[in-house]
Amino acid sequence: MSEQNVGNRQIREAVTVDAMRVFDSCCSQDCLEDLEFTFDAASQSVINASAYIKSKCIEVTGVAFAIDPVPFNKGFYSVNVTYNFSAEIEAYTLDSTVPTVVFGTASFSKTVILFGSEAKTQRFVSNDTNTALPVSSPVSGCTCCCDCSSLPVAAVNIASPMCLDAQLLPAIAPSTDKTVTITIGIFAIIQLERPVSILMPAYDYSLPGNECPTSTDTPCEMFSRISFPVNEFFPQGIEESCSECCGNNNNNNNNNDSDDQQPVINVPQNNASVSGNRGRTN
Repeated sequence: MSEQNVGNRQIREAVTVDAMRVFDSCCSQDCLEDLEFTFDAASQSVINASAYIKSKCIEVTGVAFAIDPVPFNKGFYSVNVTYNFSAEIEAYTLDSTVPTVVFGTASFSKTVILFGSEAKTQRFVSNDTNTALPVSSPVSGCTCCCDCSSLPVAAVNIASPMCLDAQLLPAIAPSTDKTVTITIGIFAIIQLERPVSILMPAYDYSLPGNECPTSTDTPCEMFSRISFPVNEFFPQGIEESCSECCGNNNNNNNNNDSDDQQPVINVPQNNASVSGNRGRTN
C-alpha cells in the first residue's frame, strides 16, 4: 500500500489486526426486587439475633454464562447470564448501637437472545488454554461430523449495583431462620463477540510522548504544589452544581424552539406538559 496523506499524518501501510467484533448487544436495566441472601452459620446466627439491618455495600463477585443456539434461527443464540452478588450488611440489636458486619451472597439469572453469527471453524491459540470447542449435536451427541459450529463469546459490562431496599423478615417458625431480602438495581450491557481479522490503515508505531517521572520530592514538597481546594469551603448552589452536568444537555436540546435562554433545570410548567394529551388545554 502506497503512502497516503490523511490530515497531517501519512498512512504507511495496511495491517491486519485480530480483534473481537461485537455482532449484537443489548442494554439491560433490571430491578431485582426482594432478592434473598444466604449466609454461613456464624453470620446467620448474627442475623437471627438482630432487630434490624442496613445494607452498606453490594458488589458483583462473578458472572457465569451459558450459550445455546436458538433452534430454526441460524446465527441467534440464547445467552443466560448469572450474576453473583455479595452484600455487606450491618446487623443491629435492640440494646446496642454498634453494628455487627456480616456478608451474604445471592445470585440472579437473566436470559436474552442475541445475534452472534455463524462460524464453521475452530480457533486454537498456542498461548491460550481456553480453546474453542465445537457445539454438540442435539440429536446424536457427536461433535466432529454433525455440527462444527463454534460458539460466540459472551461479555457483559456492569455498572456498580445500587441497593434500593433491605428488609429483615422474621422467622416463620421457631426452628427457622430470619431472612434478609435486598432490592438491587443493576445496569448492564450484554454482547456477543467473535474474533475477526480486520484490515486497518497504519500510520506508524506508537511511542509514548511523555517521560516517566522520577520524583524525589519530600511529601511536604509534593503537598505544596497542590492547589488550594476553594470549592470545598464554599458550597455551590443548585444552579451552579447542575451547570456542569446538565448544561450541555440543555444546550443540545432539539425540542427548544424559543430564542430565549433556558434555565439549567427544566421544570414542567403544568401537568399538560407531563401527561401528554391528558388535561391538555387549548
